[in-house]
Amino acid sequence: MGDIERVLEESLHELRPREDERAEAIEIYGEIKKVIETSLRIPYEFTVELHGSVAKGTELRGMIDLDVFLLIRYDDISREWLEKEVVKPLLNVFKKLYECVRLRYSTHPYVYLQLGKYEVDVVPAYWARSTSEIKTAVDRTPFHTRYVVSKLSEEMKDEVRLLKAFFKNVGVYGAEIKFEGFSGYLTELLVIKYGSFINALKNISKWRFSEIVVVEEPVEVSYNYLRKVFKAPLIIPDPVDLKRNAASAVSAESLARAVLASSIFLQKPSKNMLLAGVESLGESDVESLRRLAIETGREVVGVVFKLFNEVAPDVLWGKLRSTTKSLLNLLEREGFKVVSYSIWSDEISEAAVIVTIMPRELSLYEIHLGPPLGRVNDIGSFTLKYYSTSRGLGPYVTPSGRIFTLRQRKYVHPHQVVEDYAKSLKPEGELYVSAILKNLDEVCEYVRIRRSPELSTVFRRAIKLEIF
Repeated sequence: MGDIERVLEESLHELRPREDERAEAIEIYGEIKKVIETSLRIPYEFTVELHGSVAKGTELRGMIDLDVFLLIRYDDISREWLEKEVVKPLLNVFKKLYECVRLRYSTHPYVYLQLGKYEVDVVPAYWARSTSEIKTAVDRTPFHTRYVVSKLSEEMKDEVRLLKAFFKNVGVYGAEIKFEGFSGYLTELLVIKYGSFINALKNISKWRFSEIVVVEEPVEVSYNYLRKVFKAPLIIPDPVDLKRNAASAVSAESLARAVLASSIFLQKPSKNMLLAGVESLGESDVESLRRLAIETGREVVGVVFKLFNEVAPDVLWGKLRSTTKSLLNLLEREGFKVVSYSIWSDEISEAAVIVTIMPRELSLYEIHLGPPLGRVNDIGSFTLKYYSTSRGLGPYVTPSGRIFTLRQRKYVHPHQVVEDYAKSLKPEGELYVSAILKNLDEVCEYVRIRRSPELSTVFRRAIKLEIF
């Protein structure tokens, strides 16, 4: 047995769900289904079905979530009608039975339940009899389930588990805005396409931006047409609905991480790449990361946000990602090189953005190039602005004949950029700036105090520049 085969066999032993775990999940589904069928009062035909990984037999041990779909045969179904006539009545019923019940919003409003170690989403949708009747994205889910079940053998289900675990450890598993990565369905499609986990990695390691993967040939349109229509980093036409890109959620960063991680695993496979857990950093671990950041000439800064009221995860992560993107762009414009960044939130009360930067500080002055020779008006304006003023030194001329000046910077330390940026942020719904982490020491102290396994993991990977 080779190294890869041994790693996969040992990993699968820990990735397959236990029989009692799966049985308990199915029992919970039956209980939820009965509650819905006996309490929902609507004058339309409906059915309750189990979808997601449990229905397809691709769930991972210890990470079983239940997707309970309430399919309603009502042609005039709308978001408003669903919330008033279906979701809120069910919400009231569930609150009488369970402790952790919440109303959440995505394409449709839906009910979220936390039942012990199981998370349950009760999702209402239109009961489409064919793909031509689909009204919204969630209506497509039953067709996805039936397609995957028809294509996956028992052996292939284990291959899906391996690929899911791999993507999860790389941080690219999940189509939610938090991850911008590979959904469970997309992961299943890749195994259906390539046949196994290793074959999938071999192909992923060769992907480029705007890569097109066709699960089932032939596709009647050209690849150039697909690139023009979808305009995405990764394009995988959904075999259930070829007008949809099943990989639309995958960002450029997630694509690149998947390609790099695949190459690393194929060269040096390890169980840690499939089974690595998350744990809080100890004092010595944080100090070691601190020294590494200093040795490599990096500064670390951050912004901490307080969350008030309950905010849907997709809304929260959407705001965090847009805020982070603006901050990174501002740091780059001011002359700092962003090396890595981390976004973390407990999704209840707090969130944080942490950025590692080079260099730790900039020179007080920077070279500012003027216009090339021949642009008379521009040279005149440049000279008027900088000659014999307090704005800088010069203008002068480089050996190659380019006009320049030494201009005083607005920001020398990265925390100055972060502080000004934080001041410019207006309270946005439930998200408020509560603290600025000005330097590496303050960030390390924040990580120590929070003792969050997930925060510790993203911080360690950002400092050590680790994919796994």
